[in-house]
Amino acid sequence: MIDVLLQVKLILLYGIIILSIYTIALLMIGPLKLIGKIGAKLMVGGLCIFILNYIFSIFNINLNIGINLITSFCTAYLGVFGVLAISLIKYLL
Repeated sequence: MIDVLLQVKLILLYGIIILSIYTIALLMIGPLKLIGKIGAKLMVGGLCIFILNYIFSIFNINLNIGINLITSFCTAYLGVFGVLAISLIKYLL
């Protein structure tokens, strides 16, 4: 039979291991949430540019805006003003 003191040590060791894993998981969740939010905003920004390009093509306006990280980020971060700014810059160039 296993000694009672050894059993107590094993229970404490398992408790410390479980708490360590939980702490590491909590430390990793914070940055992953931030990365997920940024990724979701970039996808929405790219979708907005895609819809804008589609609307321009319906009205026969030759103003194709490229979908890349910079334009998606500007659109996602600035919202409607970002879309207007990108459209104005593309129109002026």
